[in-house]
Amino acid sequence: MRFLLANNHCISDPTAGVTQSLRTIVEWLHDAGHACEVLTTARFEAPVAFTIEDHLRGLGVGVPRATGGRRVRSRSVTHAADRPLAHYDVRGVPVSLLMTRHNDEARPDRAEAAQYLTLFDRLLDQFQPDQLIACNGHPMIFEAMKRARGRGITTAFAVRGFGYNEPRHFADVDHAFTCSRYLTDVYRDQSGLVSTPIEPPIDWSTVVAPADARAFLTFVHPAPHKGLFLFARLADMLGSRRPDIPILVVQSGRSAGALNAIPGIDFSRHPQIMAAPAVPTPADYFALTRILLVPSVWNEPFGRVAAEAMINSIPAIVSDRGSLPDVVGGDFSTGGGGRVVPVPGWLNADSTRVPSEHDVESWFDAVCALWDDAALYHAVASRAHAIAQERYSEAVSRRKHLDYFTSLTPGSDPIERSISHS
Repeated sequence: MRFLLANNHCISDPTAGVTQSLRTIVEWLHDAGHACEVLTTARFEAPVAFTIEDHLRGLGVGVPRATGGRRVRSRSVTHAADRPLAHYDVRGVPVSLLMTRHNDEARPDRAEAAQYLTLFDRLLDQFQPDQLIACNGHPMIFEAMKRARGRGITTAFAVRGFGYNEPRHFADVDHAFTCSRYLTDVYRDQSGLVSTPIEPPIDWSTVVAPADARAFLTFVHPAPHKGLFLFARLADMLGSRRPDIPILVVQSGRSAGALNAIPGIDFSRHPQIMAAPAVPTPADYFALTRILLVPSVWNEPFGRVAAEAMINSIPAIVSDRGSLPDVVGGDFSTGGGGRVVPVPGWLNADSTRVPSEHDVESWFDAVCALWDDAALYHAVASRAHAIAQERYSEAVSRRKHLDYFTSLTPGSDPIERSISHS
């Protein structure tokens, strides 16, 4: 079969989980003998400290000045009448990347969108895909699906978050796939959408870390929706009552400095609480992590970081929001691979109030129990790793994705079965 992926974010972006999962899918399809191509843009999903030119040079792709528009297909950059177009590959899959001017999708550029769609039409003519895999709610992605479906090409749309509740979002979608049973159920209940839950691929080579230096309770991406204010109270409690438990906060480009902007909390009083900048791969912080804290207060569509911890046999303490309880297989007390701890009902992504110690006492107890009870720790760690092998191993994930995408046909009924745990 022939697969074309159309996306509005740089397919080789090393910082974007959603884009990485899509890239892995087409790489796996390519590895299985299917022809694949990617049409993407120069936008990154989050603020980065490097330019797209720096990124391409790091991939070995030259970025010359405009040279008159000569098209050279292998690892090069050509220039159309308006924006340059870069050509390279990701693990053997050819990529065409439109060098968009900026990352702000709230400022639509009609000329760039028109150029993207012209490139898309050209790929339909030249590559003649059997199936279009699309992601992102940008209008030009919906237009691309319309054009593909008009030619009888199967369209598969990745739903990785919330907000796709209008019929127009799926007017030209043959099949929708989500990242979790939770998200599939949300869309079914809200809009009647039939979709297939299939947990996103995880590249174990970027996740698996050595275990000899694991010493921290780790919190990744300190943003309000990720439970920043709950964490702030918990960290203050641990700093006062359990200064023997070192805490590592792994920041991102968007969350850097957030810890210093919480009224009433002075982390400088607790020298065992350390902040680290964003790192190239999850393995870099899992090498230092003994317990992972995931206190999200919004409904996580998936919760990749908890699954990655399980791969490393690291117990994860997660909130009861969204897909997180299912990602860890439930609480250890009921046979799961993590500790599931409720968050106060009033606490959500819009809350700016720091919870009281009473609100967070159950989180404090869960941390201390795992830290102090070696038998409990190893039991949870072993169960977590076993579930990760069953659900998130590359062999299992490859089979799920290959079976799914090669089974889709244009105009057929949406696939209703869940394959997330098969």
